[in-house]
Amino acid sequence: KDVFREGERQLGILDLLLAGAIAGMPAAYLTTPADVIKTRLQVVAKKGETVYTGLVDATRKIYKEEGFKAFFKGGPARIFRSSPQFGATLMCYEVIHRIVPFPGESHELPQERSAQQSRELSSQAALFHAGNALRLLHDSGYKFGAMPSAK
Repeated sequence: KDVFREGERQLGILDLLLAGAIAGMPAAYLTTPADVIKTRLQVVAKKGETVYTGLVDATRKIYKEEGFKAFFKGGPARIFRSSPQFGATLMCYEVIHRIVPFPGESHELPQERSAQQSRELSSQAALFHAGNALRLLHDSGYKFGAMPSAK
């Protein structure tokens, strides 16, 4: 079901904020274990606290000393902090994208196109992307795909 009626109209600011915030909730919660480990590694241990020597060491010690639930400490707080940030990021991206569209795109809602028009648009987009890729490879000065010579 198209809850946001994307095909019928452009999403408004509130729709974009809500969509980004909803999408950000699982993203924020599911990355909590990595954030817990990172935070434990960054904090200087006080006398009597566990000292971590690396990523694997921290993971093992947290699990051994505190159990699996310790990896999700602060998960709900991360959701409340991060999901509005995800919403604002999506909203800003979409609004800026409407003001400054990618080359070859328009602000109009999708319309019925003939098969010929679709093929033309597709080939134009492919040429645009291929041209950019070639420019990147050329400008990098790197011999892409070349085998290193034996010395």
